[in-house]
Amino acid sequence: MRRTLGVVLAAVVAGVPGAVPAVAAAAGSPLQITGASASADDGNVAANTLDKDLSTRWSAEGDGVWIQYDLGTAQTVGSVSLAWHKGDTRKHTFDVETSADGSSWKTVLANKVSSDTTLEPQNYDFADGSARYVRVVGHGNTANEWTSITEAAVLGTDGGGGGTCAYPADVLDLRKWYVGLPIGEAEKPKNVEQPALATYSIDPWFTTTPDCTAVQFRAAVNGVTTSGSNYPRSELREMTGSGQTKASWSSTSGTHTMTIDQAITALPKGKPHVVAGQIHDADDDVSVFRLEDKKLYVTHGDEDEDFTLVDDSYELGERFQAKFVVSGGKIKAYYNGVLKATLSDNFTGGYFKAGAYTQANCEKASPCSSSNYGEVKIYDVEVTHS
Repeated sequence: MRRTLGVVLAAVVAGVPGAVPAVAAAAGSPLQITGASASADDGNVAANTLDKDLSTRWSAEGDGVWIQYDLGTAQTVGSVSLAWHKGDTRKHTFDVETSADGSSWKTVLANKVSSDTTLEPQNYDFADGSARYVRVVGHGNTANEWTSITEAAVLGTDGGGGGTCAYPADVLDLRKWYVGLPIGEAEKPKNVEQPALATYSIDPWFTTTPDCTAVQFRAAVNGVTTSGSNYPRSELREMTGSGQTKASWSSTSGTHTMTIDQAITALPKGKPHVVAGQIHDADDDVSVFRLEDKKLYVTHGDEDEDFTLVDDSYELGERFQAKFVVSGGKIKAYYNGVLKATLSDNFTGGYFKAGAYTQANCEKASPCSSSNYGEVKIYDVEVTHS
């Protein structure tokens, strides 16, 4: 998720209902907004987006400026309705983020682009989820670097189990990842990078769940593997910039964090082992979350004595949080927020991976078919570097 900076400058507006006209019929009902604030403004303040007047607006200049809305309490949120200043001639690029506490944010829409055909509110749907705060992060428009919103509303559930999600990128922020898949030619699995990844899905290996709350990663034991591995994977690989450059960092410089909200949902028969999240260096994996039947481990290298047991009775489908924090030559591994292992390791060429890395193949598991697989569902994955 992208985290934006700024001091809240606009005054909080209390008790202002968020209803606006021309909301799409398929959307949920408008929720009451108890406060509006922004990272900056030019005198056109955040409150103007809630006054039911399309002639007033909030405006701020620069990439990453934001306006946010407080619902007062946690609500089920399914979409936002936004009317744009000069929306009939300009396209605005923006993200939508949600938060339970106003501190930790989840990106629910990334690099969305408005139409340039209307001044009226436009509805932007995303997977239903609980949130108290909703933030719109602006990245300028086709004319300049300003973000200007005339009216806004936050809407509740649309009754569709999370709305529409044609591609995994509609559920997860994949701008700084590519996906490696267990399909393709021998020793040449298919890799999909940006910008193609934004509109890519392939069932059942890399697709959204029916309720649009997670992305399914599946790798069968007979899947195509890389030349450097005997095992198949459906797995994200960390990238930088616009998703075109492979991430590469050092364990001794800076702080590198990955948090995955996920569930392991299937293990291969014959050798029920799956890796769900890992740190890799220039040569090999450094540490992984690895499930072997019902035992979930954090590993350090490939030797059994370097495995730390974090759960001895994991049940398939159980949702959990896996977190790595790398800093000062140390790897700290957390399971559901609890520190489980601290590992010493100095390495370079580091990057994170997330998804399903099935630790079985046709030599070690049976049956040798696409019906025998490992599977992980990811609800959210966040990476930060500081």
